[in-house]
Amino acid sequence: MDEILKLCVKDLRTKICSCEVKSEDSVKACFKRIKEADPKIKAFLKLNEEQALKQAAESDNKIKTGAKCGYFEGVPIAVKDNIMIKGESMTAASKYLENYAAPYDAAVIEKLKEAGAVFVGRTNMDEFAMGSSTETSAYQKTANPWDIGRIPGGSSGGSAAAVASGMVPFALGSDTGGSIRQPAGFCGVVGFKPSYGLVSRYGICALASSFDQAGTFSKTVKDTAMLLTVIAGKDYRDPVCEPEENIDYTHNLDNPDTLKNTVIGVPKQLKEYPVDPEIIKSYEDALKRLEEEGAKITEVDIPSYKYAPAMYKVIMCAEVSANIATFDGIRYGYRSKNAKSLNDEYSKSRGESMGYEVKKRVIFGTYVLGAKNYHKYYHQAQKVRTLFINEINEAYKKCDVIFSPASLQMPVKFGETLSEESDVFLIAANLAGLPGITVPSSFTSAGMPVGVHFMGRRLEDAKLLQIAAAYEKISDFDRDKFPLE
Repeated sequence: MDEILKLCVKDLRTKICSCEVKSEDSVKACFKRIKEADPKIKAFLKLNEEQALKQAAESDNKIKTGAKCGYFEGVPIAVKDNIMIKGESMTAASKYLENYAAPYDAAVIEKLKEAGAVFVGRTNMDEFAMGSSTETSAYQKTANPWDIGRIPGGSSGGSAAAVASGMVPFALGSDTGGSIRQPAGFCGVVGFKPSYGLVSRYGICALASSFDQAGTFSKTVKDTAMLLTVIAGKDYRDPVCEPEENIDYTHNLDNPDTLKNTVIGVPKQLKEYPVDPEIIKSYEDALKRLEEEGAKITEVDIPSYKYAPAMYKVIMCAEVSANIATFDGIRYGYRSKNAKSLNDEYSKSRGESMGYEVKKRVIFGTYVLGAKNYHKYYHQAQKVRTLFINEINEAYKKCDVIFSPASLQMPVKFGETLSEESDVFLIAANLAGLPGITVPSSFTSAGMPVGVHFMGRRLEDAKLLQIAAAYEKISDFDRDKFPLE
């Protein structure tokens, strides 16, 4: 693998801006690696080689002539295929949007274009982000780079696999119930979900609007902080977007005393779930390392964790039902040729173009929103969600972050299923609108990566990144090791 691809974003950016490395060379190295590795991994749905090389040449010319350069001038990035880039296809890995071309840029893409990033291609995902394995994609199954017989996680598995295998230095994803942080743990990269509303959702295909959040994949926490610095900030087009902007999230990441002033909360409920022995070993080792660096470990009690998977499923599917209702086969997307009435048009357009997982969630969501069921299921789940948020806020009176494994299971083989409870500690961040980050922790005896998860207080993303960066320095994970080498 080309040595350029082993550079973190921070170092690559420095070398490109100093003319030590040409953007064009880094982009060529990405496509060379993609052609070598992606036939096995299948991380990408679409590549933009011609356009990317043109962008890279423009960046090199800007740097050479001394023109003002962007924050990520000439640095290659991959984008999950549910994020709009004007004029390009966006399928959300569904046949329904097979011929759809985005009419405008998502807010995060606008900011990355302004920063000078080079868009390499669109990554695979679960259809409409519904799934946790990247197996529900209508086009292909993405493999875990560390073991191509296993899943990479989902729904942002394509982005996670692309970064883990060195095809790109960083990537964008979206996170509704752990969809960034779970595949990051499975693939051995840093996966970050910002606080709800910190990054605009404008131009991102909605799954469940009260949970969805754009986020990042990278090799290091510092790279994550750099990407967040660019994409965060207010946006009048997203009504829940927070007004904060122009924050440098890389500030104070190298403070050697960070952990000495940190209280780590360990959920009491972790004992109630079956956890893979190698995961619990890695987690306990991480706790020991944190304590040795001066962090204080305390147990926190959040009884409503046991309701998290159920309330998430009810609310998420209800919001899925409402969002998928816009896909009617009339305004855009797949349109059935077999319809004989308007209702027929709606049902057949969706029925012929959408997969089992999407249909299942739409049907269940429509059921819980029905007149007879609304108060019994949806309204009740929202009441429990409020209770859950209050319990988490109470727990934060005792600690700075809540610390857990990134998943309770190792990635399963294709065709096998993950337990609904495996992501319980990730779902919490979406239910409460909190920031969460998965950091690679170690390798198992079989050579598979294991990650740990930090969840911070709402809008304290900067502090969360500082704690994650401090742990990254003491973890037992080798960042110079790449799969398929």
